[in-house]
Amino acid sequence: MATLRGSYPHPVLDDTDDVSTTFEVLNVSIVPTVEDVEVSFEVRMTDPDIGQLLLDGRAEYRFRWTCSATIDNDTLGQTRTTPLADSTRHQGWIDQHRVRGPVSVSVTIVATAELFDYRLAAQHGDYQGASFRLRPGDVTADAGYFEFEPDKMYDPLKPPLASCFDFRPDDQLRKGIRARFYDDDRVRVSFAPSLYTDFASLGDRPELQISLVVLPALMATISYIQSNQGDDGEDLRDRRWVKIVIGLIEQVGHLDDSPLDLAQGILSHQLDRALARLTEGDDD
Repeated sequence: MATLRGSYPHPVLDDTDDVSTTFEVLNVSIVPTVEDVEVSFEVRMTDPDIGQLLLDGRAEYRFRWTCSATIDNDTLGQTRTTPLADSTRHQGWIDQHRVRGPVSVSVTIVATAELFDYRLAAQHGDYQGASFRLRPGDVTADAGYFEFEPDKMYDPLKPPLASCFDFRPDDQLRKGIRARFYDDDRVRVSFAPSLYTDFASLGDRPELQISLVVLPALMATISYIQSNQGDDGEDLRDRRWVKIVIGLIEQVGHLDDSPLDLAQGILSHQLDRALARLTEGDDD
């Protein structure tokens, strides 16, 4: 891990010898989801003086991400903090649409109030016991940054449903798409060849791929499962894709709910996002 060190007149807890206590990032985990990249990591910070500032609300953690591909940056959204035995675990999310290439996340602690007599018991002896005046936003601790590649869960040719759909072109089709349910492992969704090419070309707009193709295919799949419930229906118990879809249905509703409502819930209401982005494009 590299350290992003500023030039400060006051002692900063980092990987130099300004302060003898510890500030480090551990156990980084990156989990891509349909809408976001979930970023979680542990922070170990052992300085009691800075710890008290955090407890008093006079300092706070600051996590900021930067994407080198999109030149976008922001603070890590909706961060959750979980205390652990000797550290804290932090969890936040980055919108999938805002990142494509390498992403770096910097981890700092900054003052949130003016500190008139700032000094640390563990600061280096070269400071000779001096105290300092810090303003809001001044860095008190810098753990550097970690980097990751934001691998997308949503592959243009694989829906975000544990690969229970198989998308492929079909020379027998001239228009539209067709869902077939005879395979044990996956539902086969066939395209007219030209549509398949158009579908794949929307790789940078997954919300459109989901809304235009995955949503209706999932609705048809849910309807098929519903129509085969009961003694008169086809026995679907051994089909892997049925177990996957039923598990997803149970997370958002009940099997007898509307296929449209269930499909939208499973897909995190990507239709809303698609329409919003199309509207934003009209406003540009």
